[in-house]
Amino acid sequence: MSGWPIWLLGLLLVVGMPALVVVGQGGLRRAWPALRDGDHNEVAGFIIAVVGVIYAVLLGFVVIVSWENFSQAEHVVGQEASALRTIYRDSAAFPPPVRERVHGEVRTYAAAAVESDWPAMARGEPGSPETAHALDDISEYLATMPATTPDELQYKQVEADRLNDLVTARSARLDYVTQGVPGVLWLALIVGAAVTIGFTMIFGLGSAVLHTVMTASLAALIGVLLFVAVAIDHPFAGGVAVHPAPLERVLDDFGAPPP
Repeated sequence: MSGWPIWLLGLLLVVGMPALVVVGQGGLRRAWPALRDGDHNEVAGFIIAVVGVIYAVLLGFVVIVSWENFSQAEHVVGQEASALRTIYRDSAAFPPPVRERVHGEVRTYAAAAVESDWPAMARGEPGSPETAHALDDISEYLATMPATTPDELQYKQVEADRLNDLVTARSARLDYVTQGVPGVLWLALIVGAAVTIGFTMIFGLGSAVLHTVMTASLAALIGVLLFVAVAIDHPFAGGVAVHPAPLERVLDDFGAPPP
């Protein structure tokens, strides 16, 4: 569902679900007039309390886990951009021809990540061949670039360390493409929502308007939280996704690669 348009997702969960509950509530009160007497409220209230607590814990857990994954994905993108910046700036220790080659490789990788990796990840694919090829080019050149003085040898090792950071950050970023809340948890959330709202619907209350408002409010709250969990479930797909802003700033600061 994270691949659906964000407006459609919000409409279904935040508006559609409460509307469906209101219709069901009205039909239930007409089909079961004795419901308003509240003879069963003592038992129903106890069950609602237990079910509500269990569902609140489960729903809160899913939302928190989804948000943590989203935040960590943003952090990984920042680490990737930081590694690129360090590779670019540390190349100042080398002669101009070597330095310019490293600068070009960094710009090419950043552009490939923004223009190829992000659309691929939005489609659920683990990266693009263009970015993988650009990373291979950086690795190959850093491994073979000339270094004759002690300072150059030292900085070559530093560049190799930053390359390892870059590879690690990109691998971690791609791992988030396929990560998400397991299907069994989504099933539990759907069943839990149905049970929680269902017991609220059968709770006896004399005022039909007040009963409908209470039930619809609960459905809307659950819908909002489900909307948040679904929207950020896959950090690089859907209407709410991690943006390649740190890598775009690398291109803004250091310039775009030659065409």
